[in-house]
Amino acid sequence: MVAPFLLAFSALAVHLLPFLLYGVQPLGYDTGFYRRYLIQPFVSIPNPVVPGLGADALLPRLVLDTLRILNLSPEVALYGSYILFFSLLPVLLYHWLKPHHGAHAALIAGLLLALSPVGYTAFWYMLYKNAFALCFIFLAFIAYERRLLWPLLALDVAIALSHKTSAIIYLATLCVLVLVDRTRWKEVALHVGIVALLVLLLASGGGSISPQTLGTSAVAVFLEWHEHIVLSAALIIAAAYAAAHWRTIPVPKTLLAFALASFAFPIFHLPFYQRIFVFTDIALIAFAAYGINLIVSKIGFDDETSYAPYGYFVLLCVIGGLHLGNLQSQVVQLQPLQSSERLAQIAAIGSLVPPEALLLTTNAEAPWYEGWTLSHIAAPGMLRDTHNFDTWVKFWESTSTPEQIAFLNTFPKPLYVSTLGDFTELVSGPPPCLTKVSPNLLRNDCR
Repeated sequence: MVAPFLLAFSALAVHLLPFLLYGVQPLGYDTGFYRRYLIQPFVSIPNPVVPGLGADALLPRLVLDTLRILNLSPEVALYGSYILFFSLLPVLLYHWLKPHHGAHAALIAGLLLALSPVGYTAFWYMLYKNAFALCFIFLAFIAYERRLLWPLLALDVAIALSHKTSAIIYLATLCVLVLVDRTRWKEVALHVGIVALLVLLLASGGGSISPQTLGTSAVAVFLEWHEHIVLSAALIIAAAYAAAHWRTIPVPKTLLAFALASFAFPIFHLPFYQRIFVFTDIALIAFAAYGINLIVSKIGFDDETSYAPYGYFVLLCVIGGLHLGNLQSQVVQLQPLQSSERLAQIAAIGSLVPPEALLLTTNAEAPWYEGWTLSHIAAPGMLRDTHNFDTWVKFWESTSTPEQIAFLNTFPKPLYVSTLGDFTELVSGPPPCLTKVSPNLLRNDCR
């Protein structure tokens, strides 16, 4: 029982670091979307959807609704539950791998995940639904390995109702599992059918990007291949050592299927593959843990005539140093995008905007305006904006005041424009009929 507590404590300590170092609002771009759900009027359970928490995220919304009923502050409810999910993940990974890898390798895997640079990056980006759904995915793999049919059916539904991307990865894993575990293909096909049906039914759930937006191939802000390789250098070395001893690796069929499904997305550059590195990191950790366990088993200094143990010890130090060094680098590099003072400014701006008005801001600031005001927010290609990229470029390059006014009047009124930066980056000009309400807020009075 010591191992799960050690893993939970390690993960808790790592994920409290940004709050201890940088204050109460230290996390990244998606934070505002989730905070908006907690500050909007509470009218039902589940409460109405917001960008980032749509119909495909029913269970996360219910969890946040429950926490709101307890009268917790938005920060305590959001960050407290978020840290809890990240603290559970290494424990669940340990229980998933333990029957196959053994207790020592499973413990190493849990520690690697708790101290993962990629995992910390995902945490900073506020990938709340990912963390939530991953807990259910790990439980589903545990249930499958232990042949617990009814709990697994319930988990199929829970995953599909938690996060669309995670459900797709889980579905892809099940499809691979049909081929990998041929003795249970009928059972797996049943799970495939349930999850696929639910994913299709929820496919209309909206995101934060409007369908008419910037018109390029679907991408997600997170990591690219080169960044993932650098952050995973230690894991790659350990996994390569494990691969050299592949005949001795007792790989769970669920792990093999999960790894193949997860790596397929970034290898073939499928839509939103950048966010799939959250899943490939877990697969890589599982194999790296076995490699590290093999290396540790080779370290014995009983034979004074052999220098091999010293080589294995040096290799272990290199792996540990790279992994912890990359984690430390991410903790230092990923600092708050908005200071507490700027967030207070945004909240003050929101108080000057009528309830039904549309507030236009920049892409970089949109999540913060979404999460610290109750206004309807639009940004180029995001949220309530319906213009494509070419239309925006034409507006930004225009020197004709009538053309600029005509574009602004395509938005619903009343329309306000706000940024804490330079207005010319958002509204070129700007036209004189944009009335200054405050230093950071303009009202569209153009006709």
